[in-house]
Amino acid sequence: MNFTSFHFVAFFFVTLILGHLLKNRIQRIFLLLASYYFYGAFEPTYLILILASSFLDYFSALGIQARRLLVDDTGQTPTALDRTLAVLPGRAYLWLSIVFNLGMLAYFKYTNFGITVLNDALPFGDTIFSWPAANILLPIGISFYTFQSLSYTIDVYRGTLEPRRDAIDFLLYVAFFPQLVAGPIVRAPTFFRDLDERPAVRHNDMIVGLTRIVVGFFRKLVLADNAGVIVQILYTSPDQRHWADMWLAALAFGFQVYFDFAGYTDIARGVARLFGFEFDVNFNYPMAVRNIAEHWQRWHLSLTTWIRDYMYIPLGGNRVSAPRLYFNMLLIWVATGIWHGPAYHYIAWGVSQWVMIIMHRLYSQTRLCLWLNTNGGRSYDVFARVLTMFGLCSGFIYFRAPDLDTAHLMIGRAFGMYNLALLPGAFWDYLFHSGAWAAVQLAIYGPADFVTGGPDFKSYWIMIVLMFVYEYIFNYVRLDYFWEERNRWKLVALLCAMVFMVATLQPASSPDFIYFQF
Repeated sequence: MNFTSFHFVAFFFVTLILGHLLKNRIQRIFLLLASYYFYGAFEPTYLILILASSFLDYFSALGIQARRLLVDDTGQTPTALDRTLAVLPGRAYLWLSIVFNLGMLAYFKYTNFGITVLNDALPFGDTIFSWPAANILLPIGISFYTFQSLSYTIDVYRGTLEPRRDAIDFLLYVAFFPQLVAGPIVRAPTFFRDLDERPAVRHNDMIVGLTRIVVGFFRKLVLADNAGVIVQILYTSPDQRHWADMWLAALAFGFQVYFDFAGYTDIARGVARLFGFEFDVNFNYPMAVRNIAEHWQRWHLSLTTWIRDYMYIPLGGNRVSAPRLYFNMLLIWVATGIWHGPAYHYIAWGVSQWVMIIMHRLYSQTRLCLWLNTNGGRSYDVFARVLTMFGLCSGFIYFRAPDLDTAHLMIGRAFGMYNLALLPGAFWDYLFHSGAWAAVQLAIYGPADFVTGGPDFKSYWIMIVLMFVYEYIFNYVRLDYFWEERNRWKLVALLCAMVFMVATLQPASSPDFIYFQF
C-alpha cells in the first residue's frame, strides 16, 4: 500500500480512529492486524516471510535469555518454555537468527546477482551454457524489516536489551506499518519505550504529526517527482546528451532520491506520532553540508548507525591500525552499496563513497585544512560545499545508472570524454577537442546556453537551484521553529502553501517511492 494512494488515506483514517478507541492489548492486536493488512496489500504471500523472520527472532531472543537464566543463575525462576529453549547455547540462537535473516535476504535479493557474477567469472558465461537467471521477485521492505528484527536479537545477546515475553509486542515492533516498507530502521528500545509509556496524543502531537505528513507529501510529490521527470529524460539516452546535461542529471537525481526517501520518512514519522510513537530523525538536511563525512552524518541515519553498531564497531572501529581501518571501511562501504542493490554499479557507488571518505579523512589531518577552516571565511565555506556536491554527483550517477557501463559513459561525458572507461585513450581528445570546444562555446554563446546545455533544460536548472535554496533555508530554520506558539501563524501559512503546491505542481503521475526497490 503506497502512502500516496487513496487506499492508504482510507486505511489511515480508519486505523487512526479505531486505534485510539481501542485500549491496551486489544489496541496492540488491532495495530498488528492493520499492519499485516498494510503489508499484505502489496503481495499477501510475502506475509509468510515477515512472520517467519519475526517468530524466529522472538524465540531466538527468548532462547538466549533462557540459557542465561539457567547457566548464569541470575536468581529468576525459569519457566517451562525457558527450560525447553535452554537446550541450545545463546550463541547458537544468535547465529540461527543471523543465518536465517541474512540468508533469506540473500536468496531473494542477491541470487540473480550471484548468477551474474558467476557467469562473468566463467569462460562460457556469455554463451548458451551460462546459468539462467532465477524467477525471483524481491519482497518489498525485506531489507528493512530483516535488519530491524536482527538488531533486536543481537541486542538481547549482548545483554543491552531484555527480550519481550509478549509475542504481540514483538510482532508489532517488526511489522508496525508506518516504517515497515522503507524505514526508518527503528531500534527496539525506541519502539518499546513508546509502546510501554505511550501518553495520550495531545494537541501538540497532532500539530507535529500533521506537519511532518504535509512536508513529506510536499517533498515527494512536488520536489522529488518533478526532479524525477528530468532524471527520466536524461538517463534514457545519455550518449546523446551535452556534458552539462550529465551534471544536471546527477544533481536532479541526487535531490530526487533525497526528497523521495526523506518524504517517505517524514510521512512515516508523522503517522507514527499520531499513534503516540516518536521515531528518530532519519535525514538531517544532508545536502547542506561542506564535506562528505558531514553528509553521511546526516543521510539515512537509521542505516548508517545500524552499520556502525553492528558491523563497524565489531570489526574494531577506530581502535585498529590505519591500514586495517581503511580496509574495514572499504568492507563497510561495499556492504552498504550491495545493501542498496544487487549490481556492480551499486558496489562502485559504495567504493566511490569510501574513496571520498578516505580523502577527506587524510585531508582533515593536514595543517592546510586547519588553516583554511580557521581563516578561509565565507569563500572557503562556499568552495567546500560546491566541491562536496561535485564529489557526490559522481556517486549519484553510479547509484541511478542501470549498469556500470552507462555510469562510466555518463561520468565520462560529464568531463567532456566519450567514456570514463576509455580515459587513457581519450585524454588527448578531451584536452584538445571537448575541453577546448567547451571554452569556445562559453566565449561564443555566453554563459546561459553553456551552463544549461541548451535552452530546453533551463527551467530545470532553476528548479535545482530552488531545491538548494529550500535545503539551506530549512537547514537553519528547522520545523521546531514553526511549532513554537508565537510562530503558529507562520506554520499555517507554510502548510497552506505546501498543500497548494501539492495540488497544483505535482506531475501527472507519481511513481512509487524509490526505496521500495531496496
